Order: sequence, then C-alpha cells, then structure tokens
Amino acid sequence: MILIIICSCQEVDISILDKGPYSIVLIAGQSNTLSGKGLDPILDAPMEGIMQLGRLGKSDLRIIEAFEPLQHHGAGKDKIGFGLSFAKLLKAHLDGDSKILIIPCGSGGTGFSNHFWNKGDELYMDAVERTKMVLERNAESKLECILWHQGESDVGSPTYEADLDNFIISLRDDLKAYNVPFILGGMVPFWVEQDNNRIVQQQIIANTVNRHNLVGYADPEIPFRIEKEDNSFNMVHYNAQGQRELGKRYFDEFLELTQ
Repeated sequence: MILIIICSCQEVDISILDKGPYSIVLIAGQSNTLSGKGLDPILDAPMEGIMQLGRLGKSDLRIIEAFEPLQHHGAGKDKIGFGLSFAKLLKAHLDGDSKILIIPCGSGGTGFSNHFWNKGDELYMDAVERTKMVLERNAESKLECILWHQGESDVGSPTYEADLDNFIISLRDDLKAYNVPFILGGMVPFWVEQDNNRIVQQQIIANTVNRHNLVGYADPEIPFRIEKEDNSFNMVHYNAQGQRELGKRYFDEFLELTQ
C-alpha cells in the first residue's frame, strides 16, 4: 500500500532543474531504505539545500524539500531511511553552496527473484528514467553516488550474486555512471545470524567490493554492531537510530572511494 503524504512543503516545477546544478544521490533497494521506525522531528529535520525528486500525488516528478519520510515507493509515517542522514553529511563535505537532490526509489519486499530490480523490470526502469530525466534537463548536475540496500527478499536464491552483479553493470551502463561510487549496505546483523542462508547472503553483499571497481560496503558490524534495545522486535529492519548510523557508514564509504 502506498501512503500519500500531504505536506506544506513548497513544491517546485521540474523546470527548476534548469537552475541547478545538483549533486544527485540515487537511493534504491528494498525496505531498509525507508523503514526505520522512530522519526525524530529534530534529528531528522530537513536541511536547506537538500531536496528530493517527489513521487507521491501532486509531488510526482517535482523538486520538493527532502523531508522525512522521503518519497520512496510506499513511504511510511514515523519511519526513516539512511538517505537524509547521508545527504546532510554530503552537503557539509561539498561546497557550502551546493544543492543536493535525492532520488528515492526504494520499495519494500522487492528483489531480483520476484522481478523488480533486473534490467527492464518496473523498479529498475523507474530509477533509471528518473535519474536520466534529471541529468538530461541539467547537464551541469552530477550523479555523485548510488546507494543500494537490498538482499532480504532474495535470501536463498542461487543466482543472487550473478543478479546483483548484472544489476550493477546494467545500471552503470544505462546511466553512463562508470566512475560513480556504488555503495551497498549490510542487512541487520541480528536477523542475519538466525539463518545460515542469510549469513551466506550477507557475505555475497559484503564481497561485492572484490568483484567490482569503485564499490563500497556500509558494514553494520564496524566500528560497532548496529543493534536495537530489543533485537527481536521487527528483526529484519533497522530502527531510526540504526538508520542514522547506517547513513554515516554509507558516507564514510563514499569518502573512502572519492578521496
């Protein structure tokens, strides 16, 4: 179910892209891109100069303020992902006048085996088309990075490693993003350790850095394990605190790949 969010944020016609440039952050994957329960109005407040490409209701294909929850597919009330935390760190890292544009494309329960993220699948094409549209309307904008968090739905799939590798290659081909950092995040450690197939899946995700150039891994175990007060509650999802920490780890990987 998609929750339509009505907000008072200022909506700007897509033509504002001609007034960029933007540093673009594409975020894709499944529910851990968006399902961290515990939104904090202060910690998760919007920041001037950080925008998102909307997709819900009248916000669709318009540049709007990047407020939580970001407008992924099926954004949920009181839930956040790692995207805004990452974007705030990126903005501080870049020139002070830089504008960040997040393109949120995450969707819960989606993977390769259920035909959402293979080349030509619905969500794959949505991410490609939205990103290409922004870049084509403003040649001075730059795709800074691709942030990917997925794997839970495909646990046990014998083709997962090949599917993930094909996804990275195809996405870079379609976006001409050969020199753009691609960063993956690890699944919730407590959930992973309950099942050997999940452990194998986590290893495949982590080892992607050894199979591709300019790929980083946001490790939920280092420098400390990301956990909740009650790890048995909603085991498969990070909470909001974990998502903020995950955003920092994605950013640390971005720095490692770009400096």
